[in-house]
Amino acid sequence: MAARARAADDGRMTTADRPLDIYRRFQDYLLTGQFARLPEVADVDHYTENCVGLTGWTTGLDTALRNYQEKVMSAFTDMSAAEEDVIESGDALVLRSVITAVHSGVFMGIPATGRTVRYDAVDMFRVADGRICWRFLLCDWKGLTDQLTAA
Repeated sequence: MAARARAADDGRMTTADRPLDIYRRFQDYLLTGQFARLPEVADVDHYTENCVGLTGWTTGLDTALRNYQEKVMSAFTDMSAAEEDVIESGDALVLRSVITAVHSGVFMGIPATGRTVRYDAVDMFRVADGRICWRFLLCDWKGLTDQLTAA
């Protein structure tokens, strides 16, 4: 039986927590700008991420967060993610989500349009010792840019 989410005294997830619970906190902190809380759910010392087609491999949570802030958060507001499919096995998690946001800044050279966009994302995670240590993100950047450039 899967463990229930519970926080340690310092707010970090315990090793018995499910990757899905850890991911949901991680996603919430990203979308709401609670970046100081990310070390509760992500391994600052060993975190590795690849956001395919946008940032490439990065090592370290600080670098991944800076990439996210510069390339995504600066271009979109009112972001939300709706989980569509979830596969959880042991220390690994794969999710397909639909992201909704308002295009309010420059994204991939495209000036702000004010349009509300929706795009698919597939997020893969690995958790060790109660925190995310590896992330591989694949987003439909083509579908997103098509929405931003449509007449």
